Amino acid sequence: MKVMQINAVYGVGSTGVIVEDLHNLSLKNGIESYVSYSTTNKSPDEIKNGYVIGGTLGKKIHAVLSRIGGKQAYFSTFATKKLIKHIENVKPDVVHLHNLHSNFVNLNVLLDYLGKKDIATVVTLHDCWFYTGGCFHYTAVGCSKWQESCGNCPKKNQDTPALLKDNSAKILADRKKYFGKIKNLTMTGVSEWMTREGEKTIFKNRDTRVIYNGIDTSFFIPTPSDFREKYGLQDKFLILAPASKWLKPVNKKTLDYVCENLPQNSRIVMLGCTENQKIGLPENVVPLGYIKDRDELRKVYSACDVFANCTREESLSLINVEAQSCGTPVVTYRNTGAQETVDNKCSFSVESGNEKEFLEAILNVKAKGKESFSKGCIIRVKEKFDRDENYKKYIELYRGIK
Repeated sequence: MKVMQINAVYGVGSTGVIVEDLHNLSLKNGIESYVSYSTTNKSPDEIKNGYVIGGTLGKKIHAVLSRIGGKQAYFSTFATKKLIKHIENVKPDVVHLHNLHSNFVNLNVLLDYLGKKDIATVVTLHDCWFYTGGCFHYTAVGCSKWQESCGNCPKKNQDTPALLKDNSAKILADRKKYFGKIKNLTMTGVSEWMTREGEKTIFKNRDTRVIYNGIDTSFFIPTPSDFREKYGLQDKFLILAPASKWLKPVNKKTLDYVCENLPQNSRIVMLGCTENQKIGLPENVVPLGYIKDRDELRKVYSACDVFANCTREESLSLINVEAQSCGTPVVTYRNTGAQETVDNKCSFSVESGNEKEFLEAILNVKAKGKESFSKGCIIRVKEKFDRDENYKKYIELYRGIK
């Protein structure tokens, strides 16, 4: 059988790596697999059956036009028609849609074609964009308009900025219209929460299932390094913290509270800081830049005592999973898909925004010692988030579609 995946990126970023992993696994399992994407960090000869959608100029024009009214994925019509010609040449049995909100494809044109040709379609919800009026997530702003009809969007100037006009009601109406044209449609969510949310509207009464994203558990393992010696942290209790979450304005209270109340022998290792973000951080924060090298990343995960993620909304949060796979327990805010990455036995979740409980959970790990939790973390990740085991479910899904 033939399967074509379509995604914004290939081999880079979270969804790009997922698509690459699934592509390779499909090929190994005798599926004639194809991938279509907008950008990649790989050369053409590294990607079997790859197809690049659109060009740089077209994407820049698309980005400018989408900012007028927030209508992302409404342009790039010529590039989309060329993609459709490629689909017609390949004649896939299944088209698998991933992240399409990166200014490179006209979603309505693509969905209309898939519906008219009655091509079996799989849609994976990596975020909420497919079933809303344009936002990626809505829980942090407490919005539920998408369940009926969008409009007066509270995130008008955020996820897909609409500088002049709010078109969220029109966008949601189009989602319902064009997804409704596809008879053979299956939705997968990357977490239980993500799947249940998608079932409330556009994917209601459709074939839906949960397929967790996975990681390479043979790679993300406890790994020795000289990280502590390099930064003079040999005798410190180390809290690894993603800057992308901790330095958001909504989490300033969390950062201030934790830094002010940490024991003297503790340090927060802030991962992914820009040069500007490094300025003015509290003295007990050790700022690091973004680490692209996976081997270096697993060494940092392994060197720290606890991974603390004050995320406010997540589809799943693979960084929580990667840290645990390296034997480092996680403390995370309890919300959306993030809460499914921990079991409150070897890693823990607390009420979102409750900085006191957040710190208490961190200090609980300190009191009992990382080694009390490491084995349980590793076992649970292998059981629930192993890449090959989870993505085999997609292979089964493809072969089961009629």
